[in-house]
Amino acid sequence: MSSIAEIEQAIEKLPARQIEQLAGWLEALRVKRAAQPSVEGWLAGARGAARPTVTTAEVMSLTRGAE
Repeated sequence: MSSIAEIEQAIEKLPARQIEQLAGWLEALRVKRAAQPSVEGWLAGARGAARPTVTTAEVMSLTRGAE
């Protein structure tokens, strides 16, 4: 299944019990994703965390995966 329309058609064919299970799974997924920290939140927490001896070049190297 690759489109919303195909997914909707498949859901329409499910018995009520499986729709309830799907709804529970979707709600759990929604809660899990909402609880995951955002990039902005991570950046806010990381801001100012570098030690005074760390240079900008070293930070840039780390963020780019260079060693």
